[in-house]
Amino acid sequence: MKYSIEKVKQIIGNKIDIKSVEFLGAGNHSEAFCINENLVIKLPKHKKASVCLEQETKVLKQIQGIFDLQIPNVILKSKFKSGNVELVYFISKKLEGRNLSHDEFVALPQSTKDKCTTIIAKFLYTLHNQKQVLGIKRKDFVLLHGDFSLNHILFDKNNLPCAILDFGDTRIGKSMSDFIYLLDEEDDEEFGKNFGLQVLKEYNKIIKEHNLENNIQTSNC
Repeated sequence: MKYSIEKVKQIIGNKIDIKSVEFLGAGNHSEAFCINENLVIKLPKHKKASVCLEQETKVLKQIQGIFDLQIPNVILKSKFKSGNVELVYFISKKLEGRNLSHDEFVALPQSTKDKCTTIIAKFLYTLHNQKQVLGIKRKDFVLLHGDFSLNHILFDKNNLPCAILDFGDTRIGKSMSDFIYLLDEEDDEEFGKNFGLQVLKEYNKIIKEHNLENNIQTSNC
């Protein structure tokens, strides 16, 4: 399903006073539009995508405020009819920052990339430890972003990560699933494998540090 500007206005109805609507982009499951320059509406392309948006909304609300980085802040979730099918959409505040292309990212000074390494590793570690969100039982499973790629990161004026976008594929799984794009050496739109390996090294370092802290606390009890 594709959405026109008029269709977006029709779906929102009288929920928001609309002054402007601008197409932002589309993925495999959804389309996004900017409303009034400061809001983003995410619309599903089909029923399965609607189910994913429902889960994305649930996860975002439960993990809001736990990161140093911004994530989408859902301010409205609602439904609309497409034929006989009821679909879910949500509206969130537009996040500040800009995307960096592969060429822009790899050209960053090493000192900046080192800071990016720490920020991203910390974000992934924190996300993966929110086991209560979807009721994760297995020790080897974590809460995944599900599509952690360069185009889902926004950077600030200092070229440091400031926001993470698009949790539409969030799910339960093994932590390495969030390193697929980070460690991809063939995709010329991604970070580059060398950077990904540094993130993985920092991520494992954080795990060891926290395990050591927990062991010390346990031994003192």
